[in-house]
Amino acid sequence: MDTSLDIKFAERSESIVTQFGFKDLKSFVKNQVLLMLMARIEKYEAENKRFEAKYHMPFKAFQAKVEGLQNEEVFTEDDDYLDWRFAKEAIDRLARQKRELEYA
Repeated sequence: MDTSLDIKFAERSESIVTQFGFKDLKSFVKNQVLLMLMARIEKYEAENKRFEAKYHMPFKAFQAKVEGLQNEEVFTEDDDYLDWRFAKEAIDRLARQKRELEYA
């Protein structure tokens, strides 16, 4: 996969993005990626809040509850646990990526 920008594309794009108030193509790309990261973070935060409302507890408490069940399987709770854990991990990963990009 070629990740370099074609010089003609860069020149044409630069003049367009500056019309929208960006100083250069790099600042435009950085801004757009930050917006995409924030949208994904919001999506997973909404999912986190939905699970908190459904179970009336934060993730850590639900995790302890699910892990504390011995020889019992509640498929709905197991599925929700996996989805909730994925959402929490995604929030952490995306927030870390956002911070890294903000200071890049």
